Amino acid sequence: MGSTETALTYDDALAVFLTADASYAGGLANHGPMAVEALVSIGVPTSIASFVEHYRHRLEPATHIVEPAPVDWQAWLAPQLVQLVPHAANLAGHGLLRVAHAVRGIERAEATGAASLNQRHELAAAVEYWRSGGAGLPSPVALTGAVPISEWLGTVEHLPPAERADGLLTLTLAAAADTPGFVNGVERVAASANPAATLDLVGLAAADAFARNQATSAFALLHGATVSNMARVLLAHLDEAGQRRLESAVVGFVAAAVIGFDDGPGAAARTEDSGDLDVEGLAQAAAATNEDHTIKFADACLGLAKRTGSRRPLGALHQQITRPYGL
Repeated sequence: MGSTETALTYDDALAVFLTADASYAGGLANHGPMAVEALVSIGVPTSIASFVEHYRHRLEPATHIVEPAPVDWQAWLAPQLVQLVPHAANLAGHGLLRVAHAVRGIERAEATGAASLNQRHELAAAVEYWRSGGAGLPSPVALTGAVPISEWLGTVEHLPPAERADGLLTLTLAAAADTPGFVNGVERVAASANPAATLDLVGLAAADAFARNQATSAFALLHGATVSNMARVLLAHLDEAGQRRLESAVVGFVAAAVIGFDDGPGAAARTEDSGDLDVEGLAQAAAATNEDHTIKFADACLGLAKRTGSRRPLGALHQQITRPYGL
């Protein structure tokens, strides 16, 4: 591969990352394919080369290569999603994230032509990765209650910091989901008429929680925003029951993150709703960090702000760019 001044496309980047394993360093997720797709989504594809050069050296060689998804990938994907969406929270949400980024990349390509072999290969690798994660966290089949998400999340009892597990955040998420009444509590949440609206509401709640926390806690809550954002991509590939199952699984994931990591509104001042933050400038600044989670958080926050009209996610993103993870 050439220098960072050499232009790389999303497809070029996939060719690099598909030679690497889905995880590295004992279980950390390979965010490369996800982050480069997010760079395209937020309008800064010129940053792909810099990110690839920055990120690729930490990865480990692929242990095996999967067969690409077929040209008729939607028919191939649909029955697999039915099996996978109850496990949206496995792998700390990274299986869902990688599949959703792959789907969005293919859909973007097909809007003007056809998906490449690399893009279909990435989708197959992403599905296999999600499937490898097992059951994940428990969640109800659907949300059947009447309590607004933000109100309900404000009433949950948090794990004391001393009970947070060391190491991978999945351990604390599992401990949070193991608290008494967890599944019944999630079921009490009110579903929106449109599951996409529910995902935006829980994404806003996750971004707000991120903004008032620090370090590992902020890192975990960031994933609540990114998973909520990218789950929306998969809704079009599910029937109504599947959409509601995905909705409840994502709400359960964010609930576990809040129970396990949120130190509460008093932990830090909430990010101010700033009117002078420029969307294009935030996208460019996030890309310039070459930090995988910041890039994906930018995609989530910019999307949330555009769809909901709230500027709070822009403040959370600005905080991450200028003071990563609240530090």
